[in-house]
Amino acid sequence: MQGTRERVLEFIVKNREVRVEQLAGALEITAAAVRRHLDNLRADGYIDVRAVKQATGRPYHAYHATERAIGAMPAAYADLLERMLRGLGERDDVITSVMTSIAEALASRHREEVGATAGDPEKLVIRVTESLRPEGILDGWRSEEDGFHLVNGACPYRKAAEISPLPCESDRQAIELLLGLDVEQLNRIVDGSPVCEYLVRSVGGPQLIEVS
Repeated sequence: MQGTRERVLEFIVKNREVRVEQLAGALEITAAAVRRHLDNLRADGYIDVRAVKQATGRPYHAYHATERAIGAMPAAYADLLERMLRGLGERDDVITSVMTSIAEALASRHREEVGATAGDPEKLVIRVTESLRPEGILDGWRSEEDGFHLVNGACPYRKAAEISPLPCESDRQAIELLLGLDVEQLNRIVDGSPVCEYLVRSVGGPQLIEVS
């Protein structure tokens, strides 16, 4: 039988990013108990937290799992995920629908924070990178003659990406939705590259500024 700590961690892994109130309601425990478990999980390196600004009111804290947490999940959960992904891989129509749904859900969580897609593409790339950093999807970018290269140095779900293209493609689509620009995936860690890398091709000539 799972303890409360394991249930808290599993809920965070499944939902990618959660608030204290969500956990308390879903697990039917007090917010104070949730915070104690979150503090312990964070101290052990299984979760991290970020402050999310809102249009009105005070910022709230959103908790997300670290790469270490994914490897700590029960074997039965990992086996279920593997079987689901392998099954989806046999149905192109279903996997396309699932990828689109996941991408739209992820983009909707960050759309308010990122803001409007019109305007300076460089500033937009910065906002999208910063917004998706806590998700483990992006951690930096650079500008080259062919456009903006968005990168991530640690795959948040490597085992899943070895089984199915769904995780990588849903992330690419989410980045594309937030930028409002076409995004190509150039490299994947799971294929042996040191980073996952996406390209947003330039429209008006070379950009030479570099930010990491």
